[in-house]
Amino acid sequence: MRLRCPCCGHGRLFKSALRTYDRCQACDERFEREPGQSFGAVYVNLGLSGLLTLTAYLMTTTLFSLTMPQQRSILIPVAVLGPCLCFRLARGLWTSIIFLGEGLYLPWPNR
Repeated sequence: MRLRCPCCGHGRLFKSALRTYDRCQACDERFEREPGQSFGAVYVNLGLSGLLTLTAYLMTTTLFSLTMPQQRSILIPVAVLGPCLCFRLARGLWTSIIFLGEGLYLPWPNR
């Protein structure tokens, strides 16, 4: 959740809003073993965005009892902006999943 290196916890994953570093500045660990490996972050992002939209729908339906046009005026921006807002979290989560799933058992090439 801190968007830091999963190996050492010090280096940052992102150099700007949407651009990631290739390696950790502190421990020189590679964040991607193969090209395209971070594509799984798209699925994590999709899941997080779906949960966000579902939560917004349930809140507008049960807690606030809004009409359908009012719900649409809230849910459409949530559904469109959700993936943009969840991107960094999803990418950090996927990098950690890859590191914990494979990084503990297989040596990382070009270290």
